[in-house]
Amino acid sequence: MKKIQYIALILIALTAVSSLYAEENEQTIEELYLQSQVKVKIIKAEADSIDRDMKIIALQDIEEMIGDGQVSPSDKQMLGILANLGSEGISNQVIEQGSVINNYPMVRKEACRLLGEVGGDYARDALVNVLISDNEPMVMSEAVVALSKVGPDEQGIVIAVLADSMRSQTALNKDNNFANAFILAIDNLAVNSEGIDDLRIFEELTKIADPRSGYITVVRKKAFELLKNLQNF
Repeated sequence: MKKIQYIALILIALTAVSSLYAEENEQTIEELYLQSQVKVKIIKAEADSIDRDMKIIALQDIEEMIGDGQVSPSDKQMLGILANLGSEGISNQVIEQGSVINNYPMVRKEACRLLGEVGGDYARDALVNVLISDNEPMVMSEAVVALSKVGPDEQGIVIAVLADSMRSQTALNKDNNFANAFILAIDNLAVNSEGIDDLRIFEELTKIADPRSGYITVVRKKAFELLKNLQNF
């Protein structure tokens, strides 16, 4: 009888310890959630600051969260912050005495890079918006590469925007860095999508490869090689 009572007492004790552990574990999860929410609010405050350096800190904090797997492609809140930073000084302007005081290309560039790291539909839409509205080659170069990481959409908007942005650059600036980024982006898309079959893309690559295009030799060569490689998919 005593043995049975002893075993019963042990079982009761184990149940109590298990319940206590579960309760503590539940509190830990709740605490982690609250900490995460606080961190997001701090990042938003940093991103909303007019100071360029604070925005860079926000981007660094977001990159850390991405590295820890805390930002998903469906995270509208965090992607919304990145989208705003990606349009800093363009569609998201602060004007004082008739001048835009928050035109920070480096902030937009880094935001585009991180949008490409996260991926998903929200990131894709934000990057498409950058290519439509921004005219800074450094930012656009990052955006096209980021878009190639996110991947194309079923409606073909990504391909169309990439072709249009390259057409505009060839007609106006002939920026070698952007042309190089465009070639890299198309190569990425071709590999990930098992080829590309779009006349607009072929036309832009052909313009870059043309010896009379105004682009440097190494960029023209890359465009020509990519045109040949696209035939093998």
